[in-house]
Amino acid sequence: MKIDGVFYNKDSSSKQNDGFIGFFDWLRADEQIIVGIRICYFENLPYNKLLMSLPYMRPTFESKCVELLFGESAYPPDISGDQDFTNNYVFKSEGDEYLFTFGLDHLTDKELNCLLKYCTVLPGESLMTSWDDSNL
Repeated sequence: MKIDGVFYNKDSSSKQNDGFIGFFDWLRADEQIIVGIRICYFENLPYNKLLMSLPYMRPTFESKCVELLFGESAYPPDISGDQDFTNNYVFKSEGDEYLFTFGLDHLTDKELNCLLKYCTVLPGESLMTSWDDSNL
């Protein structure tokens, strides 16, 4: 796929495991407001070390997971444990930039609209390339 002029290929760990490389939790301020995401990749994947090194990521669960908070600094843990596995892929560019994807299919319209404050929507046609599927 191509985003802002940069080509990304599906990382081999994501490709071999069909996106099942760990799980993620949406972190919520309440039942409808998402304030972050917790990422828990399987221990043997290189993304854990990369994500732990980023200053805006917070290690949790004995550094087995990392959290990215979009602005809020606290959330009630009892409503923040989705353990979703869908569309959990990692893409990598030739310049060693990473792109992480997460499934949104079970989120409500209000939750999706909440994410728009922090995320950019990429139209499907902007993600298409002329490459064949073996590159993805």
